[in-house]
Amino acid sequence: MERKFVKFMFAFSLIVFVWITLFSKQEFIESENRTAAKFSLFSPDGYFTDCLPLRDSLMRINRDISLAMGKNEFSGAFFGKNGYIFSNEEGSIQTLEKNLLAVEDFSKLIDTKVCIVPSKTDALISLLPRFFESGRGELWQRVSDSCGYVADAFSTLRLAGANGKYIYYRGDHHLTSLGSYYLYKSLASALGIVTFGAEDFSVSIVKNNFSGSDARKMLTVTDDKITLFRYKGDGDFTVENCDAKTSYKGLYNYGKLNSNDPYGVFPLPDCGHVRITHGEGRETVLIVCDSYGDSLAPFLARHFDLDIIDPRYFGGSVKELIGENNYTAALVCFGIDTLAGKEILYKLKV
Repeated sequence: MERKFVKFMFAFSLIVFVWITLFSKQEFIESENRTAAKFSLFSPDGYFTDCLPLRDSLMRINRDISLAMGKNEFSGAFFGKNGYIFSNEEGSIQTLEKNLLAVEDFSKLIDTKVCIVPSKTDALISLLPRFFESGRGELWQRVSDSCGYVADAFSTLRLAGANGKYIYYRGDHHLTSLGSYYLYKSLASALGIVTFGAEDFSVSIVKNNFSGSDARKMLTVTDDKITLFRYKGDGDFTVENCDAKTSYKGLYNYGKLNSNDPYGVFPLPDCGHVRITHGEGRETVLIVCDSYGDSLAPFLARHFDLDIIDPRYFGGSVKELIGENNYTAALVCFGIDTLAGKEILYKLKV
């Protein structure tokens, strides 16, 4: 019996190997919005996993078994209340410290304002599973001690979350446009602006079935709504992708709504340098940010022209940009998970 089982498993493995080698041509995994792994002799596991026959179905079966066994976590994500999905967060006080010190050094070059965006687990505490403990108090204590910290995004978003506001997508880690509106309001004092009220915007739903990174981890859909806070004249802006040397009119790239990344409708689509302008005679603010700056930018563009740098993709020198341009100020805006998870702001010293 044991010998028959060994022969069966060998034959089955051989059939799967031949199928993967000869017939599997999957280059992009839709459910995870990423490119399939390439074959490597040093790490072949990822390639063969991505090429498995009925891969998505097998992954869902694995997920369902885990959930049926009482485990509320799968692929680094877990279910909360009211249909919300949260991601496990990894970070360290040491990494956060290095990034904050880089910001403090950067502030010696230019008047710098800082906004650190809380994650869903920081802001939506009433929607977390029972007995969940994030243990992130030390991170936020270091943030509050930072001499460059000026915008109290933490209190603003936590209060909005406690009041049931739709400020984060249920299936994605990003802020919704409403969440970014609250973030914009929290920056008023730091940037010296009088922010516009909610009545000064026209809110339009442009996508009803958005499922972001958290939903993809759980192999499910959340049908989130992407909304835009429109205002008169926002179609007159020019958004320039300085990396690709392309541009379009208006603040929003509507062509992205039916792509693999609908969040790309906002004006910072995974590139290092974007410039948003509206005629002449306006002050320009330099924004150094991660993807939380995407949906914030349309609000700030109502007050300033913007030079937006995402150091994850930017290959130039931020110091040189400051020397070449007459910026009114700089805004450093990052999610707490980015700053605690990766030493990313060393580029501010280049």
